[in-house]
Amino acid sequence: MLATIGPASDSPEMLRQLFQAGVTACRLNFSHGTHSDHAARIAKIRQVADEMGIAVPLIMDLCGPKVRTDTKSYDLKMGETWNLVPTEGDPALGKIGISHPTLYQLVPVGQAIVLDDGHLELRVERVEGTEIVCSVVTAGHLKPRKSVNTPECDNGLDVLSEKDQRDLNFGRDQGLDWVAVSFVRNGADIKRVRDYLTEIGWPDPPIIAKVETPLAVASLEEIVRLSDGIMVARGDLGIECPIETVPILQKRAVRLAHRYAKLCVVATQMLDSMERNPRPTRAEASDVANAVFEGAQVVMLSGETAGGQYPLQAVQTMDRILRGAEAVTDSPPTLPEISNQTLEIVAGSVRLSEHTKAPCIAIFCHTMEIARQIAGFHCGTHVIAACFDEQIYRQVALFYGIIPVRLPRTNSIDEAITRVLDEIQARDLATAGNRIVFMYSQPFGTRLHNTIRLVQMP
Repeated sequence: MLATIGPASDSPEMLRQLFQAGVTACRLNFSHGTHSDHAARIAKIRQVADEMGIAVPLIMDLCGPKVRTDTKSYDLKMGETWNLVPTEGDPALGKIGISHPTLYQLVPVGQAIVLDDGHLELRVERVEGTEIVCSVVTAGHLKPRKSVNTPECDNGLDVLSEKDQRDLNFGRDQGLDWVAVSFVRNGADIKRVRDYLTEIGWPDPPIIAKVETPLAVASLEEIVRLSDGIMVARGDLGIECPIETVPILQKRAVRLAHRYAKLCVVATQMLDSMERNPRPTRAEASDVANAVFEGAQVVMLSGETAGGQYPLQAVQTMDRILRGAEAVTDSPPTLPEISNQTLEIVAGSVRLSEHTKAPCIAIFCHTMEIARQIAGFHCGTHVIAACFDEQIYRQVALFYGIIPVRLPRTNSIDEAITRVLDEIQARDLATAGNRIVFMYSQPFGTRLHNTIRLVQMP
């Protein structure tokens, strides 16, 4: 369970309760707040996690090339004409300012322009110079700094805005664990982000590509292959695409993620009513459970925990729904394709654990890759991820079914196995005589897992 941390949830007391109730990872939404706000939250999350002795990965969610209206308010009525201008607007002159300097060059006549997350809609009638002349399709009150979406029309902006670049430098300095990239359109956008991370001396963070536009849907398989995981961001996806297609796109995205053994997060409005109410709707409970049935590895809470009135109740409710759904779910609908030697070893380890009824599989994580791959199989045993690096220890905690443990570095596989057996015994995950499946590299310490070993608990 990934929870967005904000004013409603960033006290040490609340964080401790959220972790105890089932939160396993924290999202920092860089569309809001200052670097000092985020730094304070990062420090508190890490302090509480250290005190509790748990691994809590931190995901920075970039704002992306989001287009917004200006700082004024506007009342839009049916039949009216309003001009979108790349400067500050003027309600008296019928002009709304937007943050995109060249959108007028990109939108065709008839293009829908959706404002405020779908609450209002305009239609392009013509372009006059730098001004987009629009008629009002859906009327209402437009508040300051609201979103501007152009469904099925590429806004032409760099996937990394100047703000995103400043935020990534901050994330590097803070040692954050994952990067979620907004408004990804294709594989070239993933490469652009990786190149920039290398340029700033931070080549390591795994990337979650947020699927939220028709362009991303068209390049979905390429995006899944080139990223470390995807997020089905149903907020903008439901604005940019016909609403009736969102459940179908979600199912396709989850299955593709499984096919390539990649992380998949289902996000947005999962328990939306719990921002204001202590209980969810029945439809929301079904939505959360359905994400489990489809095989999603992670589900996310947004406003429910960031600014809602009932953050703890939302987490407790989601935890109960997830546990209930997992109790009747055996395996995901699609298993990873065996495309390399490591995946063959992983699949063999899972099969061996099933055949021997081993209560645990133990892996040694010199990178996060082996944890990512085994998580895709949704195996029914505990997976102990022995980590020698602090950041990998946190990163792998985001994957389904992974129990990360920290080990001191050693060059001896026998010493490492003994330490893992001690951890398994201390956590009461197996009893004497049980057999444990170990998967590791030979020679020990290299990245390629090529060895399976069955070890009996003393």
